[in-house]
Amino acid sequence: MNFLPEVMMRETNEIPLISRENYQKRYYKNEESRVGPISLQHFAIDCRSKLRDTIEPHRLNFYQMFIVTGGEGVQTFGINRHYLRENMLCFVSPDMITSWQSEVDKHDGYICSFSSDFFNLGREDKRLLKELPFFRIDCGSVLHLTDEQTQDYLSLFESMYQELNHHSTISEDILRSSLQLLLHKAHALYENNECEVVQAVNKTELRLMKSFQELYLKDFDPLKEHQPVSIKKVAEYADDLGVTQNHLNDTVKSVTGKSAGRLIKDQLIKQATMYLKQSSLDISEIAFRLGYEDPSYFSRYFKKHTGRTPSSVR
Repeated sequence: MNFLPEVMMRETNEIPLISRENYQKRYYKNEESRVGPISLQHFAIDCRSKLRDTIEPHRLNFYQMFIVTGGEGVQTFGINRHYLRENMLCFVSPDMITSWQSEVDKHDGYICSFSSDFFNLGREDKRLLKELPFFRIDCGSVLHLTDEQTQDYLSLFESMYQELNHHSTISEDILRSSLQLLLHKAHALYENNECEVVQAVNKTELRLMKSFQELYLKDFDPLKEHQPVSIKKVAEYADDLGVTQNHLNDTVKSVTGKSAGRLIKDQLIKQATMYLKQSSLDISEIAFRLGYEDPSYFSRYFKKHTGRTPSSVR
């Protein structure tokens, strides 16, 4: 689903301006989802897994940031598209037009919403939020973190989530301090070039990646009929798409951070894990269905990419 052309054609005042309270009602998967047992007037934090798979273009009247630790999808920030995946820290400023389209079933991470009033309470200098580069439309809104950096920021998000759930008389002060610490740390990363500012993905790249994704996922369809799959090589998919193998690999890696071959391997491992956990098929039959005639080779392949033997997953 492609929102951006529609957004570009609309007047800004036709895009809904969403308050934090309405954000929950409109964009959570069900009415039971809520931002913890305590709802502060100008602050909220929750799990990204509660968000709907499709969120149409909208604007916020508050600040928002989120950390992605699992899942993939396309997020627009103004006129820019970004393909989000694990180890990304993202920022949305008030009035920025944004949308979301999930590409997978499961998402992990946290989403935090707050007002400038909440952040600036007690601060003499109230200009910081407007001066932070990742809250400006003309700068990067997505930072790609290392595994270590992700764990560092994830711990801050988790501590805020826990603090909101175990509310006390000083929770608001603790949350404000944690939020300010998180943004100061992110600013330092950005200014010191200690993280990658993710570049926007253009329509052509995204279209090619999705076409490739449709082709290789379609080759897994025989599994639905309990039939073995026959997965092509990347070069064959490139021929089907009318591009060179190098161009396909470069484009897929630019969008997803992974090579075309790695995406296929990930899908194979995902299907193998599902069979191992959810079926009574023996390992040789699972190997056969996934295109491996030699069960021992399949077992070595599975262990190489997961660190576990197939039998240990059952």
